[in-house]
Amino acid sequence: MMAARVGYHLGVTSQGREVDQDALPLRGHLPDWLEGVLLRNGPGLFETGDYHCRHWFDGLAMLQSFTLRGGRVGFRNRHLVTRTLEQARHNGRIQGSGFATDTHRSLLKRLRGLAHPVLTDNTNVNIALMAGQAVCLTETPVPTAFDPDTLETRGPLPFTDTTELHLSTAHPMADSHSGDLYGFGIRFALNSEYLLFRIPAGTRRRRIIARLPVKTPAYMHSFALTRHHLVLSEFPLVVTPLDMLVTGRPFIENFRWLPELGTRFQVFDRQRGTHLATCVGEPCFAFHHINAFEDQAGRLQVDLAAYPDADVIRRLYLEPLRRGWTEPACGEAWRFTLDVRRGTATRTVLGERGLELPRIHAARCSGRDYRYVYGTGNHVPGALMDELVRLDVGRGTHLTWSEADSYPGEPVFVPRPGATEEDDGVLLSVILDAAAGTSHLLILDARTLEERARATLPIPLPFGFHGEFLPDHAG
Repeated sequence: MMAARVGYHLGVTSQGREVDQDALPLRGHLPDWLEGVLLRNGPGLFETGDYHCRHWFDGLAMLQSFTLRGGRVGFRNRHLVTRTLEQARHNGRIQGSGFATDTHRSLLKRLRGLAHPVLTDNTNVNIALMAGQAVCLTETPVPTAFDPDTLETRGPLPFTDTTELHLSTAHPMADSHSGDLYGFGIRFALNSEYLLFRIPAGTRRRRIIARLPVKTPAYMHSFALTRHHLVLSEFPLVVTPLDMLVTGRPFIENFRWLPELGTRFQVFDRQRGTHLATCVGEPCFAFHHINAFEDQAGRLQVDLAAYPDADVIRRLYLEPLRRGWTEPACGEAWRFTLDVRRGTATRTVLGERGLELPRIHAARCSGRDYRYVYGTGNHVPGALMDELVRLDVGRGTHLTWSEADSYPGEPVFVPRPGATEEDDGVLLSVILDAAAGTSHLLILDARTLEERARATLPIPLPFGFHGEFLPDHAG
């Protein structure tokens, strides 16, 4: 890898332009079967008017679409028009609770929020299909619908049930056979509880599968789903709910790191909702689960893009992020083997290369044994995300892609229609070319990480979080 000459800071710089371009300059050739739309979500504005957010996770949402048809790549981006965006633009402050940006609410308003919470609609994290509509998601249960062709905001798409939650995963898991979505949420109170739910295909109704009382809820961004189980990974980053009302601190700054608690894996029967076990392992933290499955011996294997502690949250505040640091910026692929009878969780490291924003061949492997995971990596300390990684979790070997001054986003795996092998497909990743001052869509062979094509944008894009590829045909 060539040494970086230009930093990644354009990736955490606001982008106010909205672009429509039918055909981007293309180098190479798209596979003739690759037809569809890549939809991406993430922060677009970190400042607007008098508003300044403090953390990368609080950037105001911007949607991106890459249309791949007829051997051409079109591009469009739009800022998601939400109450939060309008408040930031016109008032210089927001009312809904952000991740780490102060809302300046009085104690009285915070106390009222216990009964009637003001939740952010800045849905800047993920994209899903729900009841036939494309929606943006964040960690509050307020999906925002949008037109997947024009990217125009359609507005809030509330659930049709009466379940009240304060936090909900931005990573619902789909059952590839039924189309049902599974998720979890947290209700904060003097007696808090975790709730696991299923959203039947074609509906917006959350059906509660299980509830678990909890005194000090953990911060959890995602969860694990297998063929027979649901698993909540309680990292020892926990909160006393009353603190969120009385301290006046932003949401995440009320949580405390208590490593003596270990990591507690709460295991549930997926069909009956029965709480089967609490399996305790060494302390760690993760935003993202890679996959989970039951092995041939019936043991649960839970794979995470894990960190030894939660310090990564501090490093992603905008001030230190823009200033730069010298530590590696991504986790490692860790596997926890859960012994439900003994209540233990034993850790092994799946590979030597760092990994974040992990993606697998989900339709084929989600909830099942698998071999390959793709993600962003960090090779040069302080360079944030400077490579793409393909990890063979069975052999512990890896391949990487990198170029000088290039900072990739999440690699989305797209299988070739009719493929019989797990890794037969391509990866789509949005790359910031810091030296050129722009971004491009990179298409790599998922088996070799060799470049197939790249389409260059007229603007640089801030680093995004997650996205989905919607094929024009069934694969």
